[in-house]
Formats: sequence, structure tokens, C-alpha cells
Amino acid sequence: MKRIVIIILAAAAIICSCTSQNSRSGLEKAIEEEITKTLTEPYKFSIIELEKLDSTIFLTEFDRRMNVFEKRIAQNKIFHDDYYQRGLKKNASIKYDEILKDYEIIAILQAVKERMGDSVYMVAYSDYRVKAEVIINNKAQMLENVYFAITPDNKVLSTSTDRRKLHQATGLVIPGYSEIIKTEPSSTELIQ
Repeated sequence: MKRIVIIILAAAAIICSCTSQNSRSGLEKAIEEEITKTLTEPYKFSIIELEKLDSTIFLTEFDRRMNVFEKRIAQNKIFHDDYYQRGLKKNASIKYDEILKDYEIIAILQAVKERMGDSVYMVAYSDYRVKAEVIINNKAQMLENVYFAITPDNKVLSTSTDRRKLHQATGLVIPGYSEIIKTEPSSTELIQ
């Protein structure tokens, strides 16, 4: 009886290890492609450590992005008021356009968020810390503490050696984000 239990446990361990290797292989391949995309010479690449640090859901990313634009609006209102009081109407008009654009972006982000429904609670991306080795022409280079934000389908959103800067480009996970931030303001009027 003990042998049967041991065989079952061993088989389960083998199945689990094979399953985890298969699920990580896409992740590891995405990391390798990102790190080596500029290399032109033959290389050997190996991941020494791969640690999942955190996951972010779409709702959190929407809130993070809208917060960025709200802060910009507050800052630009101060500049606008200062320019307007000093009689620099052209500069005030430019700041007004920036304020208007940011309000429009927030409104569009809110609409996209609402259209996503319950899928805003799905994981948008996860943060990873990687230690890897790249060998080029028999010379090894150790890459320590490289951080990645990667979607569940293994698309690399951003890479950084400073974890604090990792989320600067993660807004790209929001559907249509690139097009949203490129919108033009609809007016150039001055705030009265």
C-alpha cells in the first residue's frame, strides 16, 4: 500500500513540475526576447532566478492612470491661473488646452473601464524580478534585478532596472490607451 501511495505522489509531483515548466516557458521566452532583442551576435541565455513580485488588476491600472491625469490637471490649473493673471493669454490658452485634453482622457478612460464590466477585476499584468546570464563570444554578463511587467499572455509591457519606474508604461495594457492619450483637445478657449 505504501508503494502505491509513493508512486501516486511521485507521479503527481512529475505532472505538477511538467505543468509549471510549460506555463513558465512562455514567460521565460518573453523575458529572453526582451533582453536579447538588440543582440546581433550569437548568444546563450539563461534565467537564474525568476520571482513573481506582484499582480495588478485592470481596475488598479485604470485608477493609477486617471490619478496621473488628475494630478496633471491640478498642476496645469495653477500654471494657467498664473499665466492668465500675468496677462500671458497665449500661455494660458496652451495650459487650458492641456487641461481640457486631460479631462477628455479621464472621461474616455472611465467609459472604457465601464465597458469592460467585470473583466476590470482580471489580472492585467504581473511584476517579475529576474536574474539572468547572457553569454556572448564566451564572455558572460550577469543581469541582476531586472524588473518586468508582463501580461498573462506573456506580452512584456515594460522593463526597468529600477522597480519604481516599472509602471510608467503599463497604461498600455488598457484597451486603446495609446490612441486615447493621442487625442487632441476639442477647444482652445480661455477659462474665464
